[in-house]
Amino acid sequence: MGKVFSYIRFSSARQSAGDSYARQVKAAKAFCDENDLELADPREYLFFDAGRSAFKGKHLDDTGELARFLSFVEDGTIPPGSYLVVESLDRLSREKVRDALPRFLDLLAKGINVYTSVDKRLYTKDYNELDLIISIISMSRAHEESALKGGRVSSAWRNKQKEARETGKPLGKLRPLWLDVTPDGYVLNPANVAVVRRIFDLSTKGHGSRIIAATLNQEGVASFSAGRKNFSGLWGFSTVRHILGSRAVLGEYQPHIFIDGKRTPDGEPIKGYFPAVLTEDEFYLAHAARSSRKTHTITKTTTNFNVLAGILYCYKCGALIHLQGQRGRKYYKCSKTTKGMCDAGIISAPRTEAVFKEILTKVDSLSLVQDSSGSLQKSLQILEGRIAELKSKQLEAEASHAEFPSRITARLLHELEANIGTLEAERTTLTEQLTADKVMSKENFFEKLDLVSFEGRVAANNLIKRLGLHIFASKHGRTDETYWVSKSNAVPTPFSEEAVNLLFYLMHKGSNIRFEAMYDEYVDLQVIQGELTEVGAILAKTESWDELPPELLAELKARDDQRKPYSFIQSDFLNKPPLVRVF
Repeated sequence: MGKVFSYIRFSSARQSAGDSYARQVKAAKAFCDENDLELADPREYLFFDAGRSAFKGKHLDDTGELARFLSFVEDGTIPPGSYLVVESLDRLSREKVRDALPRFLDLLAKGINVYTSVDKRLYTKDYNELDLIISIISMSRAHEESALKGGRVSSAWRNKQKEARETGKPLGKLRPLWLDVTPDGYVLNPANVAVVRRIFDLSTKGHGSRIIAATLNQEGVASFSAGRKNFSGLWGFSTVRHILGSRAVLGEYQPHIFIDGKRTPDGEPIKGYFPAVLTEDEFYLAHAARSSRKTHTITKTTTNFNVLAGILYCYKCGALIHLQGQRGRKYYKCSKTTKGMCDAGIISAPRTEAVFKEILTKVDSLSLVQDSSGSLQKSLQILEGRIAELKSKQLEAEASHAEFPSRITARLLHELEANIGTLEAERTTLTEQLTADKVMSKENFFEKLDLVSFEGRVAANNLIKRLGLHIFASKHGRTDETYWVSKSNAVPTPFSEEAVNLLFYLMHKGSNIRFEAMYDEYVDLQVIQGELTEVGAILAKTESWDELPPELLAELKARDDQRKPYSFIQSDFLNKPPLVRVF
């Protein structure tokens, strides 16, 4: 004799809070008792779809329990002669009859008996015409009721959205969970607002969604949905990510409608609808930090954040170089070496980070130590956040226009392109202003530079990314490396098209670091920073010996008349150890 299997479904959390589950289980057991049948072990064969609607067939997708039951029937795990107990046929499906009926009849044809506990009706493969008519009527009624109910809910909700747009009337209890509802409207919940602000602050400082969620959990901060949907009270990274991407923190409400089952924005967002939690500057600062992590595929952060994450590459193969550690020793290693695709050697982390500090003195990095430049840098970050958001919208609009071309999407794309162009022009202006801020005193810069704290290391890393610079490392010996700084992420090999993007390189041999500029502006900076004298700068900028000033050429010839002419320059022309140059 076949066993009895129970399929239980309810489509809302409200039903789960009542006796829907217990009632359906009790009915299945009663059927077994009345017919001397065995109920299948619920630990293995309880088919239970909580919160799944049968109106649009969601219970039949690949993750649905009814789909699992049907697959067991197909492969013979559930044999013919078995029984499926449901409360009523509408628990099986509220789809249109033409979709639901064939599936129901196929079950019966495979020898599965279906019992409906509400009307105590048993359907078998030997069904008669009356059974069929009753099943059709039952399915048709269920679909019509669901469609009518869905239409009423949709109509009521659209009326609420219309009133929200026209009069600012609250939607009811539905609202962002950092707000409370009062008779006078929405008000900020101080405790939850403090948590939201902390989430954005942590994101701005470089922490990812997972780290932020873990931090809040470790501090014992309960999630906003604790005790209701979230019984653990713990934060999940998806919730943090949702809050960081929600413009409701700026006070905006974006109405939505469903088109072909897809939640789609309905018109422009309503500004000032909710009380704002953050300023736009605060929102976009966090947005810029998130965009930077996404662009450079930084998926996790650590306590001692890798200051070269996403910007250090292997000169030999072009792959990213990762920070690794063993027995308290940290080193950088090409990501392809573990796969046998590259034989570049490892480089001690302290050596690489010493060079990184020198690199910072040659780029527009005063914002890391000076408030004046910091203000410009902050404005630049805000612009980056705005541009990233608009480009994200542009991608969505392009996809929508490609699928459903229309004048509306074409106009939206045009507006987005214009707005992005305006912001990029502002970004260029700010970048030019920042370029005027050069490190004058390396000693003073190093004294103020923070490459110890998490926030300081993130700030330095993000600055290099915003400048669009890439560092390539090549190892020659145990304490002998060269670091190439380029505007492109392609290896800047000599005489290649990429060589034009090479700005400068540094050679770290033993304990000495030597700087070589590829452009005159960096030579001038060496003079400002006391690394070169004026004469040294002239020599560095000269590509041909014949281009030297006559008086300097005569002096060099007089000093070097016992050696091969012009093979090297004596160190007394420089303020630092000898810098060999071959002309």
